[in-house]
Amino acid sequence: MFWLQASALAFAILVPLALWAAHRRRPYPALERAFAGSLAGLLLVLEAAGIWQKYADGEFTAAIALPMHLCDWTLIAVAVALITRNQTCFEVSYFWGLCGTIQALFTPAIAEEVKFLRQLVFFLDHAAIIAGVLFLLLVPRLRPRSFLRIFVWSEIYLVTALTVNALTGGNYGFLARRPAQASMLDLFSDTHWLYVAQINLVGLGFFAFAYLPWWLAGRKH
Repeated sequence: MFWLQASALAFAILVPLALWAAHRRRPYPALERAFAGSLAGLLLVLEAAGIWQKYADGEFTAAIALPMHLCDWTLIAVAVALITRNQTCFEVSYFWGLCGTIQALFTPAIAEEVKFLRQLVFFLDHAAIIAGVLFLLLVPRLRPRSFLRIFVWSEIYLVTALTVNALTGGNYGFLARRPAQASMLDLFSDTHWLYVAQINLVGLGFFAFAYLPWWLAGRKH
């Protein structure tokens, strides 16, 4: 699994950097549009492949197979932002992708014994999310403009995921219990309501930190 993890991280960082370097020397609008469209298509294909794999593995249940993890929502937001440059979708992608998805690559919540194809899809879709966010930051130079929007959308996700978990017995967003694999969530409380509150507050803290440079730049200008 390690080489998949390392390859995914390299793809997520090096490909957008290469496009940014080329763009600085000479913009290639057609190439940039083609990359954005191809990456958006890849994200949607990977999301569909993940759902199909759960069906093939006999895990196609409401508790497991719904696109209700935070990275599922982030993936859709990135795909839309790549095609439309929608500001809200970009901001959701930026905060959730850089503060959440990247942690999933460093501490992947997937077992070593899972089939290779399922591991490949997991690492590819997480890497493609980060690559999409970095591309939008570096090439079309989109910037987050509102902390309030990500606060509202994060609370919408929190309430929705908690409701779906209660109805299905699922563990979307890892809001019902910690993943089996080691992660930062191991540091949080064993009391459920406090565990959820800690996830929410720490997540918002990460978002505030990620927004700080842009807020300071706005104040300076």
